[in-house]
Amino acid sequence: MNVLLLQIDGKLPNLALMRIAAHHRLRGDRVELRRGADVGGLFDQHPDRVYASTLFTSSKPLVDRVLAMYPDAIVGGTGSGTVCLEDVGIETDDLDYSLYPEYRQSIGFTMRGCRMRCPFCVVPSKEGHARATATIADIWRGDPWPREIVLLDNDFFGQDDWRARIGELWFGGFRVCFTQGINARTLSGEQAAAIAQVDYRDLRMKERRLFTAWDRTSDERLFFLGVERLLLAGVRPRHLLVYMLIGFDPQETHEDRDHRRRKLRELGALPYPMPYRRTPELVGFQRWVLGAYDKRVGWEEWRAANYQPRQLRMEGMSAR
Repeated sequence: MNVLLLQIDGKLPNLALMRIAAHHRLRGDRVELRRGADVGGLFDQHPDRVYASTLFTSSKPLVDRVLAMYPDAIVGGTGSGTVCLEDVGIETDDLDYSLYPEYRQSIGFTMRGCRMRCPFCVVPSKEGHARATATIADIWRGDPWPREIVLLDNDFFGQDDWRARIGELWFGGFRVCFTQGINARTLSGEQAAAIAQVDYRDLRMKERRLFTAWDRTSDERLFFLGVERLLLAGVRPRHLLVYMLIGFDPQETHEDRDHRRRKLRELGALPYPMPYRRTPELVGFQRWVLGAYDKRVGWEEWRAANYQPRQLRMEGMSAR
């Protein structure tokens, strides 16, 4: 059987497709992967089965294109509905890393679910309550692969076994990327100290980086309480990359989101705006911050330049 796997979006290796590949290779099937807009078949003949995975609802036009090309395709993932691997006969937990031959890290979940009920997040409804699912040893591929772990946990400290997982990372000498972020709003002093003792990194495992989020201005007190605990434990402000959801609340103003941006800049952290709706103003705000133009160009000047750096009058830029 010829099996075509389509990773519609997402930059990281797709665990669902890796499990599907492991299942079909065990059966002796031929498996090929395509990513992004490159959805055409790789085989000389039409594939016998097509699986597609999508993370974001914004990828629906590409999903529609896949279904037009392959009407019998099995489409799953957060951005596409509720189809689960078990629903289509995929029961193995093995991961076929050969789909991503250049990828050297080991990736997975130590827990699933989340304690929170944020209105903009699908994790609680999709995964349920927070619970432990795997150890670091379960995730690591073993020698000769580097001791570098990318965790997809949405609520790492929501699991009862978080102390054991921290110990496995520390005693095992692992670098770890908490790619989905640590919830600063619920962080205790003990948990902050635990984070500070592990070798947290960015996705490339090059820079010290700890991801967190400040999505609502109303969470300011709780957010900075957790951040203060991290700093007291030894985490440096410049290690913090803080996701900022913008545009979800219909009552949100520019002043609301700029308040968060300004406070994070004053802290010395890296703000990372994430538009809930991709309007010109919200995307322009994101570009203003991610390009660090906000450090030297006022918002009104940036907006007058239509959010485009090439339209700025560089000699007239106002200091920030």
